[in-house]
Amino acid sequence: MGPALPQPAVPPVPPVMRSVGDSPVTALPEPTFGAPPARLVTRPVHVWRFVSADRDPLSDTEREHADKFQSEPARTAFVTGRSGIRRAAAIYTGMAARDLVVSQTPSGKPFFANAEIHFNLSHSGGEVVAAFSSEPVGLDIESSGRCRDFAEIARRFFHPEDAALISREDDFLRHWTGKEAILKLVGCGLSGGLERARTTAAGEGMLDGRRVWIEGFRMGSHRGSVASFQPFEVKGWFQI
Repeated sequence: MGPALPQPAVPPVPPVMRSVGDSPVTALPEPTFGAPPARLVTRPVHVWRFVSADRDPLSDTEREHADKFQSEPARTAFVTGRSGIRRAAAIYTGMAARDLVVSQTPSGKPFFANAEIHFNLSHSGGEVVAAFSSEPVGLDIESSGRCRDFAEIARRFFHPEDAALISREDDFLRHWTGKEAILKLVGCGLSGGLERARTTAAGEGMLDGRRVWIEGFRMGSHRGSVASFQPFEVKGWFQI
């Protein structure tokens, strides 16, 4: 896992976003990511930012898969994500990063086959982040400034009541990341249908009528959302 990182105190928990739509509460928390301690116990949700494309923790299969990418940014994102989830899970479990077995569901959602810990991974615009929890969790992050037709996309793919709340790109990204985090919570991703995932006020949503809790956050020009079927707060923001 490389040299030990400095271990500052865990940063304070930012306030929970209270809306994913256009409301008087518009400011998303922008957390400070700190280095993790040597061992961690899984809290309701931790969010990690991965910044090192370290191939050492990867399995042989993952290295072969990485070498097949034609795009260097895509290859770097894959290596950064897979090595990151392994290094983070090693801190939770005490296992060696390479000893963790990463498998996939039929829909392609990765999970640890030999560790009782849930995670979800997302990357966009050079940022790679993951959420870890003792319960199933979904996460999405998107960079702003790339979508000019957000209102049209919302009309085509969102539930009409959600689309009616979109008046600017920030509103759109809150809904988009919230919806994708909800769908990734059950492992189906965008192919599951954005209209199935509702993003309502007060940091909540619905998936096929089932209640979901959502927390949104900001990372510079990026917007992100975490989703869970259980009420939660992000209790730690870590970077490796």
